[in-house]
Amino acid sequence: MSMLFSKKAPEPKREVFVVAGITVNVYHQPKATKPDTPVALMFLLHGRNGSALKMGEFVNGIFDEVHARRRKHGGVAQDLYIATFDQRNHGKRMVDKHANQGWFDDAEQNNERHAIDMYAIQTGTAADVSYLIDFLPSYLFPNEERTISQFLCVGKSLGGHATWIVLRNEPRIKIAVPIIACPNYLALMSRRAKNHKLPVGAPYFPKSLLDLIQRADPSAAPYTTDDAGNPFLGKKILVLSGQDDKKVPWTSAKEFVEGLNVGSEGVKEVIVEPGVGHEFSPAMVKEAARFVWQHALAV
Repeated sequence: MSMLFSKKAPEPKREVFVVAGITVNVYHQPKATKPDTPVALMFLLHGRNGSALKMGEFVNGIFDEVHARRRKHGGVAQDLYIATFDQRNHGKRMVDKHANQGWFDDAEQNNERHAIDMYAIQTGTAADVSYLIDFLPSYLFPNEERTISQFLCVGKSLGGHATWIVLRNEPRIKIAVPIIACPNYLALMSRRAKNHKLPVGAPYFPKSLLDLIQRADPSAAPYTTDDAGNPFLGKKILVLSGQDDKKVPWTSAKEFVEGLNVGSEGVKEVIVEPGVGHEFSPAMVKEAARFVWQHALAV
């Protein structure tokens, strides 16, 4: 049997690059494809209080599933590289752990700026993805050894929120999988504020923050229209949620997702997994890998 389609999935190799202070882990499976095969580069974004290195099990799970499909396919398919990095104020970029806390009755735990901090992180992460799309290819292939054919974004929880922002703002991301996430920040956070008997107003939601959300949030885009102003047209999106998720309930995202128009050339799939809470479940890992294989690699 060819080494390209051996039964055992090749162990992913990790390379580490420091891109202007951002440590990026890039994983790939050696000999998964021929050296001249185009590369699809996926950004895999972690959740709140997580880190890039804690995404290792999901990296392995995606590669295992892709390898199994590659063996069954037997034909030509693109190579997959997966990049992880710490979101702002996480992992090696941690500055203030308290700023990642939510609202609590306990004064020591309570983070009054929860709504501000979370939006700052996820919009910052989306900006980092665009920044790395600009520069990471030069670190990976300085002599143009490989061609990056496309960029993908997959994120869980906080990383999933960022993935929705990436989908709105970054035209180079055509395929994405937001997991246990919400594209409507105010729908999610106003519910959370209500649970803590807090107003959707100052100081928890300053007017400047509300103005930003109403201008920049995915839900602020004309996402239902058929015209060029809709940034989601032509994009291929798999939405994965847990039916029993209490932190990011499917109901917070449902109106947006059901109304989302990706056009005739786009794809919208939605899976709300029964009996699953706020987790990136094994079934979700398989579905994410399946979607990436179908729409990015086996093309």
